[in-house]
Amino acid sequence: MESADRLFRLFEYDNWANEQVLLSLQDNLDFEGAEKAVEYIAHIAGSQQMWINRIKGESLEDIAIWPDYGLPEALQQLKTLNQQWKKLISTHRDSLNKMISYSNSKGTPYDTSLADILYHVIIHGQHHRAQIAKLLRNAKVDPPATDFIFFTRTN
Repeated sequence: MESADRLFRLFEYDNWANEQVLLSLQDNLDFEGAEKAVEYIAHIAGSQQMWINRIKGESLEDIAIWPDYGLPEALQQLKTLNQQWKKLISTHRDSLNKMISYSNSKGTPYDTSLADILYHVIIHGQHHRAQIAKLLRNAKVDPPATDFIFFTRTN
């Protein structure tokens, strides 16, 4: 499988895993920690928007890394972003090693390959979904199974 195809698959997984978490949260918003869980899912969307803008060389001025999204808006943002990621991968299928120049939130400049940024986006989302799962477990709510292997068994 080519690198671009692997990345398409990972972004399909990311979309699936986000949907699983959002569905679980919609059914369980009355637990201690629910507000923090919603903040995490909104942060996944905000950080993905920031990375899309960095890659495209667009302004970060209006990007909130911790946006104040509710669940419906976070879900819509993540679905829209998922389509943008797939389009970006398709456009750069043969140039995934292209270096992207950007500055982090502290203004430090970096050059990172597009492929490494794309893998980072996937791993970052999984990190925060795990935090949400922990919040759910602490509240005695079974979190959804969002490991990649569960995705592969259904897709």
